[in-house]
Amino acid sequence: MSIFISNGFVVKSGKDHYQYGKHSPAYVNIVGQRFGLLVVVKQDAGKGVECLCDCGRTHVEKFTVDLRRGTRKSCGICNNRANPRFSQAEDAIIRKHAGRKSPTEIAKLVTALGFRKATYSTIKNRAQRKGISLRRYGELYPHSKGTDDEVELCRQLSDAGLTPTVIAEKMEFTIPHVNKIIHYRTRTQRADATFRL
Repeated sequence: MSIFISNGFVVKSGKDHYQYGKHSPAYVNIVGQRFGLLVVVKQDAGKGVECLCDCGRTHVEKFTVDLRRGTRKSCGICNNRANPRFSQAEDAIIRKHAGRKSPTEIAKLVTALGFRKATYSTIKNRAQRKGISLRRYGELYPHSKGTDDEVELCRQLSDAGLTPTVIAEKMEFTIPHVNKIIHYRTRTQRADATFRL
């Protein structure tokens, strides 16, 4: 027991203090409430709150205000905060499929490894940090018109002396699109030119 005198009053501290083990005046009972992925299962005075995450892990949050303000929404392990570093296998998958698949498709492949639940943003940020371009070229671009072989044929026909109007009729492209192709203002790279193995 610790006793000291302050301004003529005897003050007890530790277990003898009259508020030891009690909740503070600002106490808010949040047992049973859900905050993001966390459900509060236990709330002891001065010990924080024990929460159960949807992933099955338990998490102790020191301050309830972090839960109520939305600062803490999960245990931190299931949303990559506890495992921020990418493994070599994850980086290899991003390198292999960059330029071939969309970031969402790559995220599914990375998630299948089991290290993290990857998202579009996860893959985009990691690729940017590693200097990997996710841009798809040629026929792999989602809004491309025609295959790489058709684009090459347009250029060969132009070199052979055909006009853009004739090429557009033969290839079933618009004339402005053919002009962009033959003057290399679009489709300057083939899809297979960007593959990284």
